[in-house]
Amino acid sequence: MSTFQPEYQKRLAKAIGQKKGIIPFGIGFFKVLKVAFLNLFRRNIVVQYPNEKYELPERARYAMRMKYDEEGHHKCRACLICEKACPDYIIRIEVETGEDRSKFIKRFEYQQGGCMMCGLCVEACPFDAIRMSHEYEIAHSDPALLTIDLLENVPAAVAAPRAEKEPTTREGGSADA
Repeated sequence: MSTFQPEYQKRLAKAIGQKKGIIPFGIGFFKVLKVAFLNLFRRNIVVQYPNEKYELPERARYAMRMKYDEEGHHKCRACLICEKACPDYIIRIEVETGEDRSKFIKRFEYQQGGCMMCGLCVEACPFDAIRMSHEYEIAHSDPALLTIDLLENVPAAVAAPRAEKEPTTREGGSADA
């Protein structure tokens, strides 16, 4: 047995003995009353949900949605990068390629119930075709409603035609020289 053991027991007994007589019985009850009284006059921070809704910050991320251009056409070009970037594997895109190399989106399926709203699909999209919406009321009683078809039986967006560039030379010379 070590010589440290009796010293430790003596110090422990001394510490316990010092604290016994200091706190009179019932003082904890008054501390609780003090906290309750201070909170009685504090402003309410709870939102009455069905009648009031939270004001979401601009950078909040929730469910994924498609982006549309000014004419109302979707921007998706069926590159499948968002499907590959998703860590939860909840995006499924079925694409058919025609003989003229045009793409046709049979189905763009998004499982909203399994999404962790990380936004990696939005960051990976090179065509800015998807966005994170501000919808946070996405709960449903039927699990089948949590799988959403964002696009169905539509042709993929085509690239804007490139403008022909004029041939240029160095030092301000003409292209014919």
